[in-house]
Amino acid sequence: MKNLRLIVLPVIAAGIVLAVIKRDAIDPVAISRAIAAQPMAPLIFIALQLAASLLFVPRTVMGIAAGLVFGFVWGAIWALTGAMAGAASGFALVRWFGASGWLDASPGIGRMVERAEHGGWRAVAILRLTPVPHSVCNTVLAMTNLRWRDYLLGSLVGMIPMTLAQVDIGASGSAILHGGQWVLACLMLALGLAASFLLRRAGRNRINKGSQSPPGKLD
Repeated sequence: MKNLRLIVLPVIAAGIVLAVIKRDAIDPVAISRAIAAQPMAPLIFIALQLAASLLFVPRTVMGIAAGLVFGFVWGAIWALTGAMAGAASGFALVRWFGASGWLDASPGIGRMVERAEHGGWRAVAILRLTPVPHSVCNTVLAMTNLRWRDYLLGSLVGMIPMTLAQVDIGASGSAILHGGQWVLACLMLALGLAASFLLRRAGRNRINKGSQSPPGKLD
């Protein structure tokens, strides 16, 4: 098992370096052109999004690509499915390397991490709603003692607003430039930002109340 980890780590590192070097070639239009005509396009897309999560490719790129290829409804379904698959894979990979609980022992942020863990899925949702990149969230959260249930539920809740906005922008496609669906795309983006703000505020209040509660009072 240890030898396998020594093989996987440099492979992933090389993939991240390659993704950075080729970042100009990684864009929604290129992705949509590559998979649009494929009969297994949904599975290919999910596999690409899983790989993107591991290689630190921005999730926004994949969300817009999903809208371009599948339209809004199916694009949202496949984008969320791929995002969750990528989040779970990134979390599992870091835990597989034995990094669980590392941040809890950090003298600088240990107490902050402990408070976030008390917040459970709400804390995860708040982090997902911030500008912190998707792959960074996966890595950081895996280095805590957060439970899988809280991680997955919080990730889903936190990723929904902006994913819908990204997919709708992609689904609008060229219509954005010609006055077709640009109003709906902008509305979805605004609703996503509003939902992000409201959930982030509610979750922060919940976490603060939880951290002030005596032991045994946390839900």
